[in-house]
Amino acid sequence: MNLLIISEMYPSKRHPTSAIFFANLLKELKKHVGALCVICPRPYIPRLFQSIKPALKKWFIDDMFSVANGIEIYRPFIFKIPFDAFAGLNGLLMYTCLKKRLTKIVYEKKIDIILGYNMLPEGIAAVKLAQHFQRFSGFWAIGSDVNTVARANMVNALLTTRCLNKSHIIFTESTDLKNSLAQLGKKDRDVYTFYKGIHLANFHNLPSRVSLVKKLRLPAEEQFLLFVGRVFKEKGIYELADCFIKLCPIYPDLSLVFVGEEIEKETLIGRFARSSVQHKVHFTGIQPYQHVACYMKISSLLVLPSWAEGLPNVILEAMAVGLPVVATDVGGIPEVLKNNLTGLSVPAKDTDALCHAVRSMLDNKSLRDTCIRNAQKLVEQHFDVQKNTLELHRMLAALITKGTT
Repeated sequence: MNLLIISEMYPSKRHPTSAIFFANLLKELKKHVGALCVICPRPYIPRLFQSIKPALKKWFIDDMFSVANGIEIYRPFIFKIPFDAFAGLNGLLMYTCLKKRLTKIVYEKKIDIILGYNMLPEGIAAVKLAQHFQRFSGFWAIGSDVNTVARANMVNALLTTRCLNKSHIIFTESTDLKNSLAQLGKKDRDVYTFYKGIHLANFHNLPSRVSLVKKLRLPAEEQFLLFVGRVFKEKGIYELADCFIKLCPIYPDLSLVFVGEEIEKETLIGRFARSSVQHKVHFTGIQPYQHVACYMKISSLLVLPSWAEGLPNVILEAMAVGLPVVATDVGGIPEVLKNNLTGLSVPAKDTDALCHAVRSMLDNKSLRDTCIRNAQKLVEQHFDVQKNTLELHRMLAALITKGTT
């Protein structure tokens, strides 16, 4: 079985942790397939724009071709219109730009299945390319695909429906997303809830908290609330900020750590400064994948108050480390976060409920121990990337076996 994957997100020099969980899945999958090629389209940016905005040069630092873990990675330039409102049209543009370039790869590597990671635009491009080359097609639909981008306008919705109905197989990261796809017009016959999983070994046998706190240059006497993700409004960062401000007088040793892309950092700093708690808040920026587990090891609680999600891998990582979790009951989170059993969940945008849940977890050792024990058992049973890769291979092999393109 030979596979071609299309994904704008993939680890690179520009963004080393981009789609790292998907990359880990493909690394495992490569052990069970023949050829595995990843196409990472990047936007063509005229030199004039690069001179006006030097930050755009970051798109040119990666090689056009590389090999990692036996996976061939191609990074061609394509035409792309900015903004999610044009994601559907960008799928068609991606198809047009890649069709001729991929001909040699598809035939020389004897590709059987073309898959997109994300429904828009990669899924649209993958389905059309598969039709062109008469191959099987499929894609992964993630939270932003289903909940936001596909519903942004009529064009996106129409192209999404066509893509859904032409694809041979579709993977979602939660049952909630699978149900949402049905609302977009896809029967569940060819839709599967598939958990990418995590490398559990990466979260075992970590160094002691004492050594990690010193390594990360954080105050050893503090207990930390941890947030991991893009630091922007839809992740519930302002509810978290207000919650932390309320909790500071109750827990004098409490600090807050943000790990992730600092999109709205300055606004948050102003909010903390007005309450004179800015010295208790730490921003780390984007961290290497291996370092995230270290921040989890030293923390008392992961707090993820997002407004919308698929099934965040960061929750699974925290469970594997043994870090209790408080999160919102959105998307696929309730599938793993069972109240008082594997963690605590609260409604989105409810600061009071968030504060109550955080206090409950901090104050109740019995609750923490129960949630840690049950959560670790859950991830070991259902979210081991090595076990889940075998199931993915079985499903893809069955697709080839069962019939025509």
